[in-house]
Amino acid sequence: MENKLKANLIILISYLHIFLFVYAAISKILDFENFQTQIGQSPLLSAYAGIVSYLVIITEIALSILLAILKYRTIGLYLSVGLMTAFTTYIILILNFSTFIPCSCGGILEKLGWTEHLIFNLFFVVIGIIAILMNKLNKKSVITLLILIAISSVLIILLFQSSDDIIQKQNPFIRRFTPNTAERTITKDLNNYGFYFAGQQNGKIYLGNTNSPLTIIEFDSLLKRKKQHTIKLSDDNHPFRSVKIKIIGHHFYLYDGTVPIIYRGLLTDWKAQVWVTKKPYFTLLQPVDTNLFVFRGQQLGTSENILGTIKLKDSFKIKKQNQLLQKQIDGLFDTDGTLVYSEGLKKIVYTYFYRNEFIVADTNLRLIHRGNTIDTTSQAKLKVVTIKQSGDTKLAAPPQTVNIKSTIYNQFLFNQSGLLGRYESSENWKKASIIDIYDITQNTYISSFYIYNENKMKMNDMMATDKAIYAIIGHRIVKYNYGKTILTQLEK
Repeated sequence: MENKLKANLIILISYLHIFLFVYAAISKILDFENFQTQIGQSPLLSAYAGIVSYLVIITEIALSILLAILKYRTIGLYLSVGLMTAFTTYIILILNFSTFIPCSCGGILEKLGWTEHLIFNLFFVVIGIIAILMNKLNKKSVITLLILIAISSVLIILLFQSSDDIIQKQNPFIRRFTPNTAERTITKDLNNYGFYFAGQQNGKIYLGNTNSPLTIIEFDSLLKRKKQHTIKLSDDNHPFRSVKIKIIGHHFYLYDGTVPIIYRGLLTDWKAQVWVTKKPYFTLLQPVDTNLFVFRGQQLGTSENILGTIKLKDSFKIKKQNQLLQKQIDGLFDTDGTLVYSEGLKKIVYTYFYRNEFIVADTNLRLIHRGNTIDTTSQAKLKVVTIKQSGDTKLAAPPQTVNIKSTIYNQFLFNQSGLLGRYESSENWKKASIIDIYDITQNTYISSFYIYNENKMKMNDMMATDKAIYAIIGHRIVKYNYGKTILTQLEK
């Protein structure tokens, strides 16, 4: 009678495992793309999402077959304990050592929280052990179980460590969309297009406008109070083509690189005086302080892009740095990019448009290090041709843009990516812009988040501050507050 009861309990426990594995496997197969995406977003297994997503399903089906055949049932129970131990270890690592807690992997446990998920798994580990020991209770069985549990746990821990190493160092292009990285909180209608971020100062946000280049819109950080300013030029008799305004400290700077003139004025009266009237011509300009600018211009003779500095403290000095921008094809299009400045760190960051690289330098343009964005495009994919008649260099085909736009606050570089990563939804790509975050002090990738379209329009510009990132989307300005992922590190 006792043996029959044991046999029936072993059969019951085996069937419970079969039901669990079959149901879970079918659920994953029916929604495989979503399952693989969720594994790809896992902070522990993202680097192995491809192989793990297939291996889990195959293992669950194989164990169901073993448990259903009397001859192989004991082996199936041992392996089931090993698999459920692996799942349990994974959850323990997620809850205690992960930088964030992702969504559940779906299937039978989709509605359970991670703690309930852990209890559920532990239940199946325990009943599996009970079934094995009821079948044969001896020293060999106990030792085998202990070894199996240890191997399963260690395997998941090693996967966790190596996955994190691959994500940080080997660039498999798998993003981590950490929950609560940034949250859309406020939106304000600008009633017009053509706006861009001119800068920030004392909690105020300043917008310039390409259609009305002498107009500045000022907002408070909550986007509640709005003011409009009009810049008055002391001398406007210049053939400007594309005027830009940047604000650093208590000053604003107005410039157009096709005209080698820089205006400067105070935010208190918005009156601009001619400040620099000498060369160089430039395509990008970044004020650092009242005596120093970093610019990107073109080398005479070759027309290749170069970076340089303009200093005005005691005398006017231009210093060119020919080594920072590295030529791959033509030195012009292939080195195109964005130039931003971290006031908190006193660092310049230049991010290439067409390759997965950014440059971190000090304000004298001494190289600190070169970093990589998480995609795998190390070589610019451009088709450059020279027109024989004019000698002009042009792109013969649309380029593959890797990095679209950058902004920085302290150590955090926010980069709008032009590429869809592995295991990412193409639907989300159509509805939003992907922002990747890098720590330039540690030279590491942190996480990613979406800035969603407004009225079916994508983001035009963005600016990072101490508490939030602001985006201009069509004729709206939108505020995304930082979550704990960013705030805790900014407060250190």
